[in-house]
Amino acid sequence: MGDNFLFGIFPYIAFALAIVGGIYRYYSDRFSYFSLSSQFLENRVLFWGSVPWHYGIVLILLAHLFGGLFSGLLLDLPVVSARLFILLLIGTSLGLIALVGIVLLIIRRIIDSRVRGVTSVMDWILIILLAAQVAAGLTIAVFYRWGSLWYLYAAAPWFWSIGRLSPNFATISPLPGLVKFHMFNAFVIIALFPFTRLVHIFTVPITYLWRPYQVVIWNRLAHRLSGGAGMSDIKFDTQRRGFLKLATGILASLVCIAIGIPVIGALIGPAFRSKKPSWAKVGDLNSLLVGEPTRLTFAVQIASAYIRETVLHDVWVIRQTSSEVTVFSPICPHLGCEYNWDPQTGHFECPCHGSVYAIDGKVLGGPAPRPLDILPTKIQSEELYVEWETFKVGIPEKVSA
Repeated sequence: MGDNFLFGIFPYIAFALAIVGGIYRYYSDRFSYFSLSSQFLENRVLFWGSVPWHYGIVLILLAHLFGGLFSGLLLDLPVVSARLFILLLIGTSLGLIALVGIVLLIIRRIIDSRVRGVTSVMDWILIILLAAQVAAGLTIAVFYRWGSLWYLYAAAPWFWSIGRLSPNFATISPLPGLVKFHMFNAFVIIALFPFTRLVHIFTVPITYLWRPYQVVIWNRLAHRLSGGAGMSDIKFDTQRRGFLKLATGILASLVCIAIGIPVIGALIGPAFRSKKPSWAKVGDLNSLLVGEPTRLTFAVQIASAYIRETVLHDVWVIRQTSSEVTVFSPICPHLGCEYNWDPQTGHFECPCHGSVYAIDGKVLGGPAPRPLDILPTKIQSEELYVEWETFKVGIPEKVSA
């Protein structure tokens, strides 16, 4: 019930509040769409937080949007470790830049009385939620690696199901709590859209395009020629260049640390690694239909020294009765291909070499040397758990790989 509301119902509530509330505010209090912008107060100090925040968050949002829209195309690409590592490094760097920016913006609002005076309670709530969202995303990038891959398997299908008005959160439920918070908090921020200054993102100063250019040039010249203003701008530019050099050095050091931790972990991790049976939640038992094979995707956390990695696996689940469930490994015991369920024939069929299996996993035809491999399962509080394991292929015996 919790996941059903958080990831099946609340996204629509958030979008409804954002659209209806945003339109209502525009027509009932249009002045608030454009006023009370703190950039007119201490604009130079605003630069230090605003620039890294906007550059970082915009690029991160574009990456999320691109991955969601073209998930099918990206999944067809071969999985290359170098590409995943580069994407991880870029995402982590952008997250650090955005986090530095929003922290500076929060500090500015705290220490400057004028800026604090035009900051409403809802603005404080929004900026805290934004900071929490960036911090959570950065933590996920560090401790749940290769997000550019499992994001396509877990989050993108959920986004598309919401767009089709048929929410399916089967790939979301097994994810770690921090990842689920990151997804839910994004819709909380969307829901707060009409109640905060976030509505400003839909205001574009297009009137500037037909503003007389003589006025623009004259104002710039007057500002430069006014007594002392030019020297003040030069001093400000010098301070800005110094800050950018310092920020670049700090970010470069953090990037080096981010690179060094996985490398060191890969070198010394095997000495501390211990394989223990781990149970992973696959989904809600009540969502499975009796007698109908269902393919489910779930996440498994693998600990390697101090680095944790989330890996996605598929399984075929068959519910015989209200309390009896069989879970098959998706790997064909012949040569390791992935088989599929054919509802027309009522059989599992492997497209690689023609092996055919009955609904109970027995071999009906083809070169398969043994039945489908059954995985250990348990049921707790109407939730199905599976212990993931791989087996050697091409042999009659079921032997762990």
